[in-house]
Amino acid sequence: MATKKKSGRRKTRARKKQPDRFLQVLLASIFLIGFLVASLTLLTLVQRPSLRSERPEDHAPEAKQSVADPGGQQRPLLKAVQLKLERALWRQGISFTEMDISRQGQVTHYSLPTVFPGEAWYEKLARDLEQESASLETRLEDSPDYRVEIAFSGKPLFLLSFRQPAKKAVAMRPKAYIAIIVDDLGRDLHALRDLLGIDLDLTVAVMPEEPHTRETAEKAHRAGREVLVHMPMEPESYPYNNPGPGALLLGQDIEEIKGRVAAMFRKVPHAVGGNNHMGSRFTQYPEGMRAVLEVMKDGGWFFVDSRTSSRSIAYKEARRASVPAATRDIFLDNNQDVDAIARQLRETVKLARAGRKVIAICHPYPATVRALQQEALFLRQQDVEVVPVSRLLRK
Repeated sequence: MATKKKSGRRKTRARKKQPDRFLQVLLASIFLIGFLVASLTLLTLVQRPSLRSERPEDHAPEAKQSVADPGGQQRPLLKAVQLKLERALWRQGISFTEMDISRQGQVTHYSLPTVFPGEAWYEKLARDLEQESASLETRLEDSPDYRVEIAFSGKPLFLLSFRQPAKKAVAMRPKAYIAIIVDDLGRDLHALRDLLGIDLDLTVAVMPEEPHTRETAEKAHRAGREVLVHMPMEPESYPYNNPGPGALLLGQDIEEIKGRVAAMFRKVPHAVGGNNHMGSRFTQYPEGMRAVLEVMKDGGWFFVDSRTSSRSIAYKEARRASVPAATRDIFLDNNQDVDAIARQLRETVKLARAGRKVIAICHPYPATVRALQQEALFLRQQDVEVVPVSRLLRK
């Protein structure tokens, strides 16, 4: 009996402790919830200013500032513009050792001791810069000195000032002469228009059997350019390479050759001479060349040997027949690349200075036209003169 009573008292004490434990858990939960609510509230108050700074309007001043700040987002664009600008000056033959480069605020100023390269150079530069960004603007001022300003969204970035260099006393030297013959004309009037717009006394060689043969010769003559007949003759690679209709071939008899030469000059008005188109085989053929030169002597025309073969006897036969003649010294555009053609033009100047007279031949390729436009001012500034090819003949 005593054992049962002790067991009953223990059960009663255990039930009395349960309300105290429940109250402790409840109070701990309330405290934890309160702590979390207070922490979230405090965190919200701390973060609120930084959230406001993320609004788009708060970034607008930074975007505007980066346009004027060369160290900001415009740095890659500035480098690209400067590279194209300095490359354009280098191609024009302007030495970096002679120019004065300075910073005026956010503007890089180039003071250039040379004359303005011309409208064609400026327009090409403007087109090249437009490819970098539509926001780039190029402006040209021509009074009192030529100035080119390059701006981004109205804010100037670069300024180029051109001026005449101080004249230096130099010893007079005989002037060297260059003739530049443009072959293969008569097919494309657009190319002819561009060539006639270049301020150089180019000589125009017109094919006799092309769609625009007569019109090409007439336009060139009215523009004051010397006109030649570009005479198609048989090449070593014939018939794989065909020189075209009306060409002079080894299989023709002497009378047919003479008749074809006379017909060529009838089809090209204002022609004062001729040069061979292809003809690497025909210009090695003495009988054929003698027939050609007999007709040209009777017509008062001169002959220029294009030297499409190192074995050509055309110039020697012309001298023997007392026909005024000359030979080609350099081809300008075997490599149809603007920079390569520009280098050939400068090599032509060196040859002229060394030998006084040089004949260069080129073609109406787009790259050739661009190179001639680009280098025209350089050629006019040298101690050489570009003249009609008739000025360089030997009798």
